[in-house]
Amino acid sequence: MSEPNTRRKREHEQHIKHILDTAESIFAEHGFFRTTMRQIALKAEFALGTIYSYFGSKKQLYGKVIEAKVDELVALVTREMADVPSVQGQIEKFIQAKMTFLHNNLTFFRLYLAEVNVPQLDISNILPKKVREKYDSMLFNLRGVIGRGIEEGLFKPMDARVIVKAIDGLTNALALSWLGSAEAHLSPEADIRNVTELFLHGALISQESTKNLSNRKEINNGP
Repeated sequence: MSEPNTRRKREHEQHIKHILDTAESIFAEHGFFRTTMRQIALKAEFALGTIYSYFGSKKQLYGKVIEAKVDELVALVTREMADVPSVQGQIEKFIQAKMTFLHNNLTFFRLYLAEVNVPQLDISNILPKKVREKYDSMLFNLRGVIGRGIEEGLFKPMDARVIVKAIDGLTNALALSWLGSAEAHLSPEADIRNVTELFLHGALISQESTKNLSNRKEINNGP
């Protein structure tokens, strides 16, 4: 590819990213219905016609913003999991990366969760099938890790699919709880530790630990 073509392609990609970033901030601030393409064009400092040349409609632009966020999440989780070889380490990285990402994007996901089920928006028509496929591929990768842990005897012989759904569901549920929390601005580290502990070690105290705890209580209480 010649230098002029390479430069034009690079500029095109930069323009797309700038428009998506601008649209994300405006959608998050005003909501889908109160946001206009003209607002986005003004803030992005592009002509309105240029915005429409990249994205045919506001719905299409909104869908691309969602797709970009999913791409960010999948890339982050995949990269973090690839950095550690052990099964337990990869599960820890999955939980940490996903929950941190959700916490850092609460404003936008509050908007998304509030509006995706509004009939007028009809999000199913603007989110490409590949968006869900990308997210599912991330979960499929986690399923493979858990399956390997079962084969190695690290986990009980359970259905890896169910375990993945449980991890995914709990991390999403905590993100939802942050939305209505006065402490949403605080670090999610405590929740991340608790979820990791729950899935890797369980909530029940072992019989040996329970016995030791009972013995300590008897000693402390005395005769």
